Order: sequence, then C-alpha cells, then structure tokens
Amino acid sequence: MASISVFLLLLQPWLAGSSTHAAKLDCGPIVNKSTDFPRTVAIGTNPAGTGAHSLGAGLAAVGSKVSPIAARVQPYNGPNAWMPLLENGELEFGIMNILDAQMANTGSGNYPKPTPGVRVATGGVFPFTIAMVTREKSNIRTYADFKGKRLAWDYGGHAISQTWQLAMLETVGLKPSDVIQVRVSNTADGIRAVGEGKVDGSQTGLGIAIIEEINSMEPIRFPMMPNTDAAKAVLARYGASIVLSEPSTGIKGDTHVVGYPLYLVTSTRVSERTVYTLVKGWWENMAELQTMHPLFKKWTKETQTLTNFTVPYHAGAIKFYKEVGVWTSRHDARTKEICS
Repeated sequence: MASISVFLLLLQPWLAGSSTHAAKLDCGPIVNKSTDFPRTVAIGTNPAGTGAHSLGAGLAAVGSKVSPIAARVQPYNGPNAWMPLLENGELEFGIMNILDAQMANTGSGNYPKPTPGVRVATGGVFPFTIAMVTREKSNIRTYADFKGKRLAWDYGGHAISQTWQLAMLETVGLKPSDVIQVRVSNTADGIRAVGEGKVDGSQTGLGIAIIEEINSMEPIRFPMMPNTDAAKAVLARYGASIVLSEPSTGIKGDTHVVGYPLYLVTSTRVSERTVYTLVKGWWENMAELQTMHPLFKKWTKETQTLTNFTVPYHAGAIKFYKEVGVWTSRHDARTKEICS
C-alpha cells in the first residue's frame, strides 16, 4: 500500500498539468446497449515476447474458460496501431499504460486524433517497470553514459516507448540531439537490436520474455536510474515514479527503474454485460492468472481500482466493483474530477 500511496503523490503534478491540454477528456455513455454476449472478443497487445502480450494471453485463456465468450490475444506493434480498431469496434480490449490511455482519449501527445470511447476495464498491474537496457559488456553504467551512444528510436506503432525514453533521458539532462538515433518499428525490435549490437540502448519492460531471449545470446544489464528529486519531478509529469527493481534478469544489485500502472482498457462500443462478465471472471480467478506470468503477481485486487485513473472506468466494470465493495466515493470523486 505504501508504494501505491507514494505513486499517487508523485502523480499529482502530472495530473494537474494534464488538465491544461486543449483536448478535452470524453466521458460519454456506453453506446453498445446489447444484452447478448459476443461470440468472441480480442485483446490488443504489443508483440509476442513483451509483458503486454503475456498479460493479454493469460486474460484471454482465463476469460475463455470462465465465461461464454471466446477471448483471443491479438498482437500489434503497439497501442498506436490498434487504437483505431478499438474505436470502431473491431477490437474489444487492449493493454496500455496510464499516460497512453489519456493521450488516446483526448487526441494529445502521440495521438493525432482522439479516441473518445476508451474506458478502463481493470486497473491491472502496478507497478509495471521499465528501464533502458544495454549489453553487460558495454561501458554504460548510468543514464548519463548514454550521451553520444546509439539508441533505438521512434518505435513506430508503440510511440509511447519513445515518450518514456525521452523522459528517462531528461532525468540526466540528455536531449535527442545528445544521442545517435536508430529507428526501429517497435519495442521488441529495439531490444533485439541491443542484443545484436546494432544499438547501445533501448527502452524496455523488465521481466519479459524477450529480455530472457536476448540475455541468453548476449548478457544484458540495466543501468542505474538517478533517484534524485529532480529525476522524480521529471517522471511525475508523465504519471510515473522511480521504484527499486525486484530481482530480474539484467538487474545487478539494487537498481532504480521507472514504474507506472498498466491498464486493461475497453471501449464504449463494448456492452456493459460483456465487460461485467469478463471482469468478474478475472477477479474470481485471479489465483489462476497469477500462476501464468510473473507480471500477474502485481495484478492484485488492490490494483484493479486505483484512484489515479486518467480515463473513466467502463460502466460494466463499475457495476462489478460496486458489488464486491471496492468502488468507493473516492472513485466517484475521481470520475467527477477528470470528467468535469
């Protein structure tokens, strides 16, 4: 609970800043009024080997098992690639982070057009941890050492990876012009480029399959993130905080990394009954989910209804969370705050 409380305090400056965006958060009603279950639903994720894909695969397996709905995981380069499908109803769910969700809804940051139907189904994972990865044999020990080095850049359909990378470089005063930019199409390609020696660093999640894959061919390490007030202030603007990493491949001793919430989102084109049924199924079978991937250890009942959400919860999710007593007046107040 302490780590979540600290995160909420750090998040406040960014949330306050987000209210100044010209784009307005859309909080319209659910447009799908059907009481029939769809035969199938799809969960959009990042490519295979990433944490988002592992989460989507587990949710799809359990959702299909405990409900009358066949769920499947659908990998893309990232949320920028699948967001138009969520908006037009071709995709029902997706894994994305707290900042990406707000940008997508409002059409700000990495999203040139708003996707007003984005809604939270579950608060998901906290903290999801990210960092810059490099080869163990490199001379890069801190983030300042990335100056003049080749970094994976752009990330194509997963543009938020570039946003996080810029934020991490900013914590040590580095600008885009201070590094050599090597364009990649997604995060997985950036990580592989590190292992292949094509770049010296890339943004990545910790504890994901592709890190294990690369490390088996070329040992990797995660440089130390500066744990300073200035660095914390930079990351707070993006809805993130500095956390101490748990033991993981590439972590050499106590290492500070970046942490933030990872949502499962849905849309107003998905019915209340569908979202209610799947959220209920995942909640009641959380123990099984937590056997499927280490990230699900952070997928707890406590994190499903964090009060720092940046887009509204779906009505079907709210209905279930009220039934089990975890939706409170604080959640109602937060909804009113972001939707006013």
